[in-house]
Formats: sequence, C-alpha cells, structure tokens
Amino acid sequence: MGLHSRIGRGAGIVAVIAILSGAVTQPAWAAAAATRDLVVLDHERWLDTLKGTVKNYSKRSARDVTVIVKFLDKKKRALGTQRVTVGDLRSGDQASWSLAIGEKHRAAAQYQFETHAIWE
Repeated sequence: MGLHSRIGRGAGIVAVIAILSGAVTQPAWAAAAATRDLVVLDHERWLDTLKGTVKNYSKRSARDVTVIVKFLDKKKRALGTQRVTVGDLRSGDQASWSLAIGEKHRAAAQYQFETHAIWE
C-alpha cells in the first residue's frame, strides 16, 4: 500500500473520530432539552441569591412555570428546597429567574432543578 493512501485513510479516520467525539461532548443542557420540555439552561450564585434561566422547548405554551431548587451540601445531602415562579412561557421562550437563598440553605455547594408548568 502506498504512503499517500495510508495518509488519506488515516486523515479520514481522524475526521470521523472528531465528528463522533463532538456529538458525544454536547452540553448537558442540550441533551436534557431533547428529553424535557422545560430546561434550566444556566444558573449562578450571587452571595445570597441564586439566578438562572429556564427555556420552554415544547411546542406548547406553559402557564405558571415554576422552578424548584433542591439545595445540596458538599456530600450531596439535601439541605432543603425552595421554589420560584417564573410566569408563562410560549414555545421557544426563555425567562430569567432569581431566588433569595434561605438562611438554612446558604451552606449549599450544589443545586438540582425541577421544573413544573400547566400545559396548554
């Protein structure tokens, strides 16, 4: 086999690996979007406030969208939950939310999110 055909075949294999690894390493929220209608896209903590964004990936409108935040300590033990009402989201819309962190939840190191809505 000639040198040029080996180089061409090797380049093709590298290209396939690059494409496949890109598909596997998609952001976690993108994978969640395919399986869930309401997704918390991002979040950040500002002292005693937790802020984030939720998006409606459904084809239906969502009324009374609520984000429930579960606060976890460093060992992933639950400290408690709080909820924030976002409002209504049409298909494809997203909205920001902000939640004042309660005193007993301020030691949280991690968060889990659950979304709820009334679907139209």
